[in-house]
Amino acid sequence: MIPLRDSVPSRRANPTLNPTGNDWSAHKPDLKVDFNDHCGYCHSYDGYRHTYFEVDHFIPKKLFGALGNITLTQYNNLVYSCKFCNNHKSSKWPTESETVHNRNDEGFIDPCNADYDTHFYRTPEGAIRWRTPLGKWMFSKAFRFDEREKSIVVLWNMNRLRQIIDSLIVVLNSFAKDSEDYKTTKLKLGEFTLQYYMFHKELIEFYES
Repeated sequence: MIPLRDSVPSRRANPTLNPTGNDWSAHKPDLKVDFNDHCGYCHSYDGYRHTYFEVDHFIPKKLFGALGNITLTQYNNLVYSCKFCNNHKSSKWPTESETVHNRNDEGFIDPCNADYDTHFYRTPEGAIRWRTPLGKWMFSKAFRFDEREKSIVVLWNMNRLRQIIDSLIVVLNSFAKDSEDYKTTKLKLGEFTLQYYMFHKELIEFYES
């Protein structure tokens, strides 16, 4: 089984800005960096024009607005999220408690907690699957990964190929242009670039249909 994510995001202790009121989106640049340019929930890479990326309140606003225990701009409650995960998650929060994130296999795990990854895995094709009952609830009831499987697979493969291509370019530039190593690496680079192009074409067709 392939891990859901290749890294665990970590929120900085001291955000660049200190916004007040309703301006939680002011934290978006910091969150983008802290979440490694990925959605905190489905781990889709923010590098393709497939959706908007937004700032999600991990504990929903409906729970803490009136009590004032958590502010709207409190950084450690914010998640860098793709629009799909943010919209599907919405204000769902089965425990109805600020301090209890999940109960009886329903609820959420903060994506900055390494335990988040223990509830999911990826198939060799890149689809997301659940490992635990709590993961199943998040998978189907909250984020609806099953409904978005095709796009999740395409995006995962594109990002995997992007990383391979970037690495091969570094290797290619380390060889003399008339060497066999350069020619061999260039051929491999061309193969991966073609694969990337085909997935990119599929992504465009998917979102235009």
